[in-house]
Amino acid sequence: MKVTRIETSIRVAEASRRPIRDALQTLPGAGSVDVVVQTSDGLVGQGEADFGRVAGAPAVVQGIIEQILAPVVVGRNPAFVRQIHEEMLRELEYVGSAGLAMFGVAAIDTALWDILGKAAGWPVHRLLGAARDRIPAYAMVGWMNYTEDELKSHCSRAMEQGFRALKVKIGYPTLEEDMKRIEAVRATVGKDTALMVDANQVLNTAEAIRRGRAFQAAGCYWFEEPLPAADVEGYAELTRALDLPVATGENLYGKHAFTPFVRAGAVDVVQGDLRRAGGPTAILTIAAMADAHRLPYASHGGGGVNLNLLATMPNAVYLETGLVGPRNRISLDKGCALLPHGPGFTSEAEPPRRG
Repeated sequence: MKVTRIETSIRVAEASRRPIRDALQTLPGAGSVDVVVQTSDGLVGQGEADFGRVAGAPAVVQGIIEQILAPVVVGRNPAFVRQIHEEMLRELEYVGSAGLAMFGVAAIDTALWDILGKAAGWPVHRLLGAARDRIPAYAMVGWMNYTEDELKSHCSRAMEQGFRALKVKIGYPTLEEDMKRIEAVRATVGKDTALMVDANQVLNTAEAIRRGRAFQAAGCYWFEEPLPAADVEGYAELTRALDLPVATGENLYGKHAFTPFVRAGAVDVVQGDLRRAGGPTAILTIAAMADAHRLPYASHGGGGVNLNLLATMPNAVYLETGLVGPRNRISLDKGCALLPHGPGFTSEAEPPRRG
């Protein structure tokens, strides 16, 4: 079996009339690049790179895939996916294997693993060897543009859908504003619901320590990305100062970027982003590195690809996802997302059996 063709297409998203917002940026949506990898055996693998902002980004990634990465992959046997992954990174060395280039690597890498699952007739988690049949899931429901009433409504809906863990955005100008938001959620969902808080890189170390102690006293489950993504020294100081676990990693590019954080004890919960890390091949390595250092792993983002990958990790603790709906058809059972059973990276799972 060989790769015979790689096709790309762009889906343009109309800017939201009311875009979501975190402490760092507004996310009106920008669309995605869809990748289809065809093989000589008639199997087709699919991958994508989606964007919350920067309208021109999909076209840039499409150009990188078609002009730089596709020539490396066409003619190769997809069974050598890890070798192909390394060769794509080498091909990018001149322009840099980070930023939007890594989004392209991730999309192709995802499509190759999708092909391997389909060739075996198995979901990818079974192909790799699953460690469990379900993953705890939390709903990201607390964007900063939501009013307090909207925030409470989204939290209530998540609980009704079966979630037992939620995440909200914080990082307002004052700690008092952050605490008001946390208290509003607690009043809605109770003290037994796991509550993650995410500051999206906007604090300095001293302020992150001050606020982290308050979040710790409020019973939060973890404190996510409070400092700029590459600040290893700051994160190391923060993790030493807090008992509250510090989660980070979503804005690191490639597997090697995680090494200094792990070595310095600068992270308590490792979070890889499928696009920025470089696809399933890189995510599996990052999670294994975390596991070797007795660190838990959680996904940044949801979907069938992340769900399949988390299922193979002994140290996986949470799948990030949104509310269940037409664009998010996960099946929940007692707060856990059930694994998909179709070949490749199928995203939907069978509903739990009752009785």
